[in-house]
Amino acid sequence: MIASGYRRCSTLAEAVALLADVVKEQDGGDANYFNAQITRFEYSIKRLLQLCPPPCRVLDIGSHYLHQSVLLSLLGYDVYGLDVTLFTEAPFVRERSTAMNVKNLASEGHQSGAFLQGHADSFDLVVCTEMLEHIAFNPVAFWHRVWQLSSDKGIIYVTTPNAFRARTLGKTLLRFVTFEGIGLPVDDILKVITYGHHWKEYSVKEIGMYFSQLSPDFTVETTTYPDSDSANSLLSKALEIVPQFRSNIEAVVRLNGKTRFASQPMLPMTLKSDEQAHAGRT
Repeated sequence: MIASGYRRCSTLAEAVALLADVVKEQDGGDANYFNAQITRFEYSIKRLLQLCPPPCRVLDIGSHYLHQSVLLSLLGYDVYGLDVTLFTEAPFVRERSTAMNVKNLASEGHQSGAFLQGHADSFDLVVCTEMLEHIAFNPVAFWHRVWQLSSDKGIIYVTTPNAFRARTLGKTLLRFVTFEGIGLPVDDILKVITYGHHWKEYSVKEIGMYFSQLSPDFTVETTTYPDSDSANSLLSKALEIVPQFRSNIEAVVRLNGKTRFASQPMLPMTLKSDEQAHAGRT
């Protein structure tokens, strides 16, 4: 049992300190990740407090070790964390969810949109931070389900690496001029667990196109912001001055009612089966 225990925190700093104690106490193997990502979590949660202050119901998709979910819970949000069973069934994650008042939900149906049945129109805020770049399947059914789960005036909050960030452009150019390849290096594909890959990174323009093509009900506000460690290098700090080359993209996607959503693309043989079934009914 986690000795630190749940308590409502009045400040983000207080919540971070409590979570740090929990991570240390549990010793679940996530301390290095927590320490590396905490500045990112702090940035996102400060923005969420501005966009949709508690009390409200939040769905944290890609909840991983529940770091961000716990911080939101400690600050007064009603939090549902959603991820694949690889993470949700880890013993320390299950213990953490119970002790820190987070609903820890598993789904292997992200691709089909088959998750959280019975929760339509339930969430004021859906959080998808550092998740978009990991999607390796056609995402229309997934986002359709997110659209269904969101309230009519809900907010979807997205952060993702900027495809035009200086460090990535430099690495891509080097691999190009040395004829090593384009896209993910082979070593990454073969030696990194699937959930670690950035299959596709986006530009600001692409993020706007992405959500506008999914539904006319979405309005998208985007901005770029620097990495927390940019100040440690004069070159990185200089490059982050230019908004287009900053390391990260933030997208605030707002719903204004629910009218229609993009159709799920279908394979030719599926379309043919549907046509045959329709012909049999006429």
